[in-house]
Amino acid sequence: MISPSAHYDLVFVGAGHSHALALRMLAMKPIPGVRLTLVSPDSLSAYSGMLPGLIAGHYTLDDTHVDVYRLCQASGCRFIQASVTQLDPQQRHLQLSDGSQLAYDWLSLDVGATPDLSPLGGSHPRVVPVKPVASFYARWQQLCQHAERQSPSLAVIGAGAGGTEMTLAMAQHFQRHQQPAQIQLITSGNLLPGFPASVREKMHKRLQAHNVTLHTDSRVHCDAHQQLHMGDQPLTAQWVLWCTGVRGLPILENSGLECDERGFVRVTETLQTATDKRIFAAGDCAAFPTPLPKAGVYAVRQARTLATNLRAVIQGQPLVAYRPQSRFLSLLSTGGKDAIASRGGRLSVAGHWVWRWKDHIDRAFMAKFDQQLPSMPPGPADPDTLHCAGCGAKVGSDALHEALAELQPVVNPGIEAGVDAADDAAIIDWPAGQRLVQSLDFFPAFIDEPYLFGRIAALHSLSDVYAMNAQPHSALANITLPWHHPRLQSRDLQRMMAGAVRELNAAGCTLVGGHTIEGPQMAAGFTVNGQADPAQLWHKHGARDGDRLILTKPLGSGVQLAALMQVSREPSSAFHGPWLDTTLRHLLISNHLAQQALQGIPVNACTDITGFGLLGHLYEISQQSQVSLSVDCHKVPLLPGTLSLIEQGVASTLSDANRQILVHCQQQQPVAEALLTALCDPQTAGGLLFCLHADYAKQALQRLDSKGIAAAEIGKVLVKKTSNDAAILLNSGHTGKV
Repeated sequence: MISPSAHYDLVFVGAGHSHALALRMLAMKPIPGVRLTLVSPDSLSAYSGMLPGLIAGHYTLDDTHVDVYRLCQASGCRFIQASVTQLDPQQRHLQLSDGSQLAYDWLSLDVGATPDLSPLGGSHPRVVPVKPVASFYARWQQLCQHAERQSPSLAVIGAGAGGTEMTLAMAQHFQRHQQPAQIQLITSGNLLPGFPASVREKMHKRLQAHNVTLHTDSRVHCDAHQQLHMGDQPLTAQWVLWCTGVRGLPILENSGLECDERGFVRVTETLQTATDKRIFAAGDCAAFPTPLPKAGVYAVRQARTLATNLRAVIQGQPLVAYRPQSRFLSLLSTGGKDAIASRGGRLSVAGHWVWRWKDHIDRAFMAKFDQQLPSMPPGPADPDTLHCAGCGAKVGSDALHEALAELQPVVNPGIEAGVDAADDAAIIDWPAGQRLVQSLDFFPAFIDEPYLFGRIAALHSLSDVYAMNAQPHSALANITLPWHHPRLQSRDLQRMMAGAVRELNAAGCTLVGGHTIEGPQMAAGFTVNGQADPAQLWHKHGARDGDRLILTKPLGSGVQLAALMQVSREPSSAFHGPWLDTTLRHLLISNHLAQQALQGIPVNACTDITGFGLLGHLYEISQQSQVSLSVDCHKVPLLPGTLSLIEQGVASTLSDANRQILVHCQQQQPVAEALLTALCDPQTAGGLLFCLHADYAKQALQRLDSKGIAAAEIGKVLVKKTSNDAAILLNSGHTGKV
């Protein structure tokens, strides 16, 4: 992934409304020399205005959530899927939930709020906070499953706009599914405080029409025995949804930034924090000089000021003040396709036409992050910088030493000189009687997050050693860093090697050294040394008649990564963030688990599925073992969305070359073209393919399952009667999916 040379890092924490819109604005007019990074724990970001419609059943999850991968890819922004666990303004770095650190030059915060459960004395097993939305929606789905077995009883605490809309949305859901439900709406004050009396009257009628019991001037609390009460009476609801009272996230209060009494970070009228002018905040997490309601309508308006001022502060230009609107249009959904509208004053209108109006506005907003995303190809490298080749392309020693200083690689016996020594080469004392198993892999980055890419590159490089039943011993790194300022190169190298060392250490493999150069894009690879008892090695040449073929990972990573890379050129491409989430989870599964699972089971042949695709690697076994292989195509597991992407024209650049293997295949029944492409799809960090006697297949699958690996038996080995027999026989059927 080639990106323009950069001198500074601007990091966004949180994917709220302000950040999503600001990123889109900055994509249309990038800040020269600035690299953008977004950190968020979720790859989907909810649009609050459509959440009641999602619960009611009017919208799908895709309709109501911004695809953060798609937004970042189209905006030229790196995406790190993690939470921030600590913010250090003095050192200008973030501690992330994956154990890594991220440095910044400028920082923007849009991390939302967390429920204030202090009236309950903390969390309670029956209480479900509506925020954060990602975890709430998962709990809501659990509630719906429970409701299929038993009529639910719910209480919603908080009768502001959010609580009231959510109450009616849930009532609509259960009515639509003809499931009886007892629903209460409880507030310590009045219904919809701050809204005109006409709005409250209309909403009260709709609550009655949906058989919702409203309790005003009632407080919910928890006694010493963890029993919930509404006033003096026990609260008997099975599920209690908390829609009132929020406070700032602990990372804000613990950062040293000035916060208000509820833990929200104080900002000035330019959206800069009161403590640190290099840190900005917007949305619910910001505490303004004149307090504002925690409402998405303000966050949306703050985006333009935020984008303008981030550009201005970096370029040394005057900043502008954020002026919150004194009045705004309020559109409240009421369960069915009905809504109430008001804009200050005393008047309000309601009806189905208002819902259609609201629906049009909401869909137009979401279209900004789908069909209307800007297409912004990467700009050229810094024209004033001449990039050398040869040894002049090496990364500077200061950047290198700084990046490697905190690495703590595991050290195996026999390492006489490793990464901690200044020698010109590593020195390893090899055990007598052991075979040296050596492999090398190297490829350009498919994702611009160094820590994640470092982990996957290491796992991919270790895979060949596992496929031969060897134990990784030591590794040499080969790293290419983009043409950025040395400060940014140091940051990238530190993150990449921290990710790689995490996986190498888990494998018991010592990082003994490596080589770094500059180039147009990030790339990484490792030479891995493994040791093995020669009698225990697995090869490709031992497959026997009747052996069963067992595959440990689904196919499709090549197609999925190709779809990701298309987004920056074609924002309306078929890419889907949740599919990539699943792909990355599989890429991060070490093949060491599968190797361990099959210890003690006779393995006749083994290979890992990587660049040549499943059929290409099966062909290697066929040639080495002089057998034919029969593949039950419908049993081959695929990553979700793989066939859909292929049918829409997405394919890896290596796909056409890999499909040449089809001349050595015979279709016993016709196989769909999309499935053939999937069988040829080049895999990154793919699974292992085992050939073993039929008597051991069931045991092998059980062992793999015990390791959390959803392996599949996909075919068998046949005797090759003549030299003209096809290497691979393909049996069609319906497509198996993960």
